[in-house]
Order: sequence, then structure tokens, then C-alpha cells
Amino acid sequence: MATGILDTSKGFFEQIVEPLLQKHFPDDVQRMACGFLGYGSECLEMDDELSRDHHWGLRVDILLPEDLHQRIGGQILERLVPELPNEFDGISLREGHVAGHGIAPESLPAFLQRTIGLSDAPQTHAQWLDIPEVDIIHVTNGQVWHDPGAELTTIRQSLASYYPEPVWLRRIAHWCRYASGMGIYALNRAVLRNNQVYAWTAFSRCLKWSIELAFLLNRTYFPYDKWLMPFFVQLPHLAPQMNPLITESVQA
Repeated sequence: MATGILDTSKGFFEQIVEPLLQKHFPDDVQRMACGFLGYGSECLEMDDELSRDHHWGLRVDILLPEDLHQRIGGQILERLVPELPNEFDGISLREGHVAGHGIAPESLPAFLQRTIGLSDAPQTHAQWLDIPEVDIIHVTNGQVWHDPGAELTTIRQSLASYYPEPVWLRRIAHWCRYASGMGIYALNRAVLRNNQVYAWTAFSRCLKWSIELAFLLNRTYFPYDKWLMPFFVQLPHLAPQMNPLITESVQA
């Protein structure tokens, strides 16, 4: 939030990393995509002072086509790391998130496989349905500063355009079933049996699914649980009506 680690990382890339890439890999840099995306609260610009106690620091993700990664992936670290400064803009690289040097070369297909489980944007409704929604955000979040070939940018745009209509409607139906059948109905049965543990777990699930359903109805991907509420209150529809009820419901 107030830390600006994405913007600081962008400065680190533009002033330090990109010139080194141009110096050592002038023929290949046009095929690289560089930015700050993937996992971590900072990719959602939700990092704060508490975030600094783990996995926090400058980062430049360098995503490469598979053939390029096979050829120079290891060389990027070998050639760039010795020429990197100890810190940038007051932030130490040696204590940062990415192996103490702030740069992370990776195969683009491998990055996509470990986030959305595909090596490209989904092409079928079944592929769309197979991707956990919170994982889509790991591809669409953050910033991309350099992508001359636009391969990563095209995939991000495809995902950011949101679900195809049949997939969207199917997911709405699923979440209605979850929130009602395994949420409200289960909660009521647990209360009738005085099963407090199950009542609270059913209540929590119902709350989560109801909030996620609001994201679906706003055609907006929901993030992982930790940041569900901060993004929920920003939704233009339903959140203004739901938020007071949610706030009241958790007071107990």
C-alpha cells in the first residue's frame, strides 16, 4: 500500500537490470517479459509494514520463452548478479525476496503452469472451469514493464477479459449451491443440534462463499482469502448493501 515496492522495483529494473540485460543479452532481450507479478501481497499492492517480516523485497520477474530459458536462463544470474548493487533506493537486495539479488528468471510456460495450470491462456470452457479463480489473479496482478513480443501481455489481457458467459453462469450456479446448501442449510442444522464447532465452520464458509458470489456478480476475480474483504468493499455493486450485514454478523 504505502510501501510502493512495485514502483521501486520498476525503477530498479529501468535503471539497473534492463541496462545489464541489454549489455549481456542484446540479441535476446526483445524476447523477454519483465515485471513484478505472481505471488505475494505486494503484487496486489496490499503490502504494509507487517509484510516486511517475510518474502518482501525488490523483485524483477524475467519470463522467457522455453527455448530461450533453456539457453540463457542460468546465464542471466551468472552475468547480472556480480554487477548488481547491494541496495537500491534504500532497500537491500541481499536481504530481499528473490535469493538475495532481486531478479528471478523463469520460463514463461513454467510460470503459467505453476499459477493457472496451463502453459497458455485457456482455450475451452473446461479449461476455464479447471483454474482456481484466485490463481488467475497471480497472472493478471502486478505490473509488466517490458514485453516487446507481447506474449505475456496477450495472455494477461485474455484472462483479464473475464470468464466466457457460459463459464460465468456455471460458476454463479456453483457458488449459489455452496452458499445455500453447504452454508446456510448446514449452519441451521448445526444450530438445531447445538453443534457449535460445526455451526461456526458452516457460518464461516457461508460468509466466504457469499462474498465471493458478490465478486462473481460484479464480474471481478476474487483474491485469496487474506485480501478478500479489502477488495470486496471496493466492489461497485452489492458490497454497499452487504458490508453492514457482514460487519454485524461477525461481531459475535
